[in-house]
Amino acid sequence: MEEYQRKLLEAGIEGGILMILAYLFYYQNYLLYTWYRGLPLPSKLPFIIAGILTGAAYLLYKLYKIYPEIQKHKIAEVLREEKIEGI
Repeated sequence: MEEYQRKLLEAGIEGGILMILAYLFYYQNYLLYTWYRGLPLPSKLPFIIAGILTGAAYLLYKLYKIYPEIQKHKIAEVLREEKIEGI
């Protein structure tokens, strides 16, 4: 497994964990500050969507940081193939 593939896998796992924690954080803060006893619990769907968006934003940020390394790896592969074919 290449280094950039390991970084992509790590970023995916971190994004998943961040997604779950962000959902829990948003929902708990909403309950603490705006929900009162005796009222029915609010829908969790908006908070799940907010958690997914937070995890996706983190993943896009990490991909943006890893992308130059991926391009360098692909360029190195092409140069290696050209060198082998030139011999």
